[in-house]
Amino acid sequence: MARYIMFQGTGSGVGKSLITAGFCRIFARKGIRVAPFKAQNMSLNSGVTPFGEEIGRAQLLQARAAMIDPDSRMNPILLKPQGDCMSQVIVCGKIWETHEAYDYYRYKKFLWEKVIESLNSLAEEYDLICIEGAGSPAEINLREQDLVNMSVARYARIPVFLIGDIEKGGVFAQLYGTWALLTKEERELLCGFIINKFRGNYTILEPGLKEIEKLTQIPVVGVVPYSRFLLDDEDSMTEKIENSYKSLKTVDIQVGIIRLPHISNFTDFDPLTNEPDVETQYIFPDENFSKFDVIVLPGSKNTIRDLQWLKKFNLQERLESYINNGGVVLGVCGGYQMLGESIIDIDGNEDFQGEIDGLKIIPMKTFFEKEKILKNLQGYLAKAEHISVKGYEIHQGKGSFQQAYEPLFNLNLGNRIESEGIIINNQIFGTYLHGLFDDGSFRRYFVNLLRKRKGLATISSVSPSWQEVVEKELDRLADFLETCLDIERIESLIENF
Repeated sequence: MARYIMFQGTGSGVGKSLITAGFCRIFARKGIRVAPFKAQNMSLNSGVTPFGEEIGRAQLLQARAAMIDPDSRMNPILLKPQGDCMSQVIVCGKIWETHEAYDYYRYKKFLWEKVIESLNSLAEEYDLICIEGAGSPAEINLREQDLVNMSVARYARIPVFLIGDIEKGGVFAQLYGTWALLTKEERELLCGFIINKFRGNYTILEPGLKEIEKLTQIPVVGVVPYSRFLLDDEDSMTEKIENSYKSLKTVDIQVGIIRLPHISNFTDFDPLTNEPDVETQYIFPDENFSKFDVIVLPGSKNTIRDLQWLKKFNLQERLESYINNGGVVLGVCGGYQMLGESIIDIDGNEDFQGEIDGLKIIPMKTFFEKEKILKNLQGYLAKAEHISVKGYEIHQGKGSFQQAYEPLFNLNLGNRIESEGIIINNQIFGTYLHGLFDDGSFRRYFVNLLRKRKGLATISSVSPSWQEVVEKELDRLADFLETCLDIERIESLIENF
C-alpha cells in the first residue's frame, strides 16, 4: 500500500515544485519507489513523455528526480492559458477542450474522476507518492471547485506540509492565515511548516518559529536558505524573466530573447546560461538589438495574439534592419511560425480565425490544425552528422515552404530520416524542436557560429549535456534539503500518519 506526502504552499511561486523534486530524489536515493503527482497544473512550460503525452515540465523534472519515466498520470490535468481567461485543457496528456474558468468548473465531476484514477493507478505501482499542490489551499472562493489541494489530501488522508516564502515578506502571516482559513478536517492533515528562501540570521527568526508553533500546534520542520539551482521553473514568474537577471561573468556572446506575453517553454534557453562565454537576457521588442549577437523568438501558447503584439513595435522592420547589419535571428516553435509569411487558422484553434501576415523573414506559411503534434526526437545537424541534437516537438501548426530551403536538422524517425527546420545564409534559423540546446554539441556549434561572425576564435571544448547538469543539480538539491529540513521527523510523520 502506497504512502503519501504532500507539499502545499501559501501562494504561487513559494517553491513547491523544487521542494517536491528534492524529496523525490531524497526518497529515490533511499531505494524507495517514489512517483510525483500534481492533479492540476497551470503552466505554459510543458513537455512530452516517452508515451507522446503532454504534461507540465515540473512533473517531468520530478519524475527525473524520482529516477523513473514520466507519464500523464503524474499530471492528469494541465491548463495552458491562452488569453482572455481562456485555457487549453490537457487531460491525461492530450488536448481535451478550451474553456473559460467558469465553464471549466462545470466539468468538475469528470475531471475529478481523472484525478482519482491517476492517483490510484500510481499508488498501485509505487511505494510513495510525492504530491504537489497549486497556489494556496486558502483560496476559499475556490474551495468548492478545488481539484488539486485539500480535495486530494482529504481523499487519501495525506499528510500535508505547508511551504511559506519568507522573501515575499510576512511569512508568519502567510502560514497562520492559511492555517486559520482551513477547515477543522483540513487542519488535521497539516503536519508541518516549511519556511523557504530564508536570508539572514537564524537566531532572529527563532522567536517567530516558536510562536507560530504555539499558535497552531504545528511544528516547523525546517527553514530552507535562499539558493539557486539550474533546474526548470514551472512558469514564467521567475527572476530571469521578471527581472531580466544577468550574471556577473564576462562574456563574448549576448543572446536577446523576446519576452512574449504568452511565452512558453522558455526553459529551452537555460542551457545557454551554462556556457562560459554566453549570457542570455529577456528583452522587450522595442529595446536596442545592436548589442545582441542573436535575437530569439521563443515559443508561445497564443502565437497569433503574440504576433499581433509584436507588430505594434514594428518588429518586422526592426528585424530586417538587424539582419542587414549582420545580426542572427532564431525562431523556436511559435517564434518560428511568426517569422514566416503568414499563419492560417481556419478552425480558430486560438482566439483568431483566418489568415494573418507573419514577419516575412522566412519563406514559409503555417497551417494550424486541431491535432497537436507531440514527439520526442533526436537527430543531427543537417550539414554535419557528428553534431547531435535531441529534443521534442509540441505544436499545432505545419509549415509549407514557398521555395527550396536548407534544412537545419535531420531527425531519426524509426526507419527514415526527416528534415526539420531551416537555415538561411547561416543567419536565420527556424525550428520546431524544443530542447535544441540540451545537447552540448549543437549548443557549442551554434555559439561558435556566433563567435565566428564576430571574428572571435572558436572554443573546441563541449560542455556537458543539460541532462547531466540537471542530474547533478537534483543531487545537490537533495543534499541541500537534507541539511536544512528534519528529514527523520518528516519520515516519521509520514509513517505514523
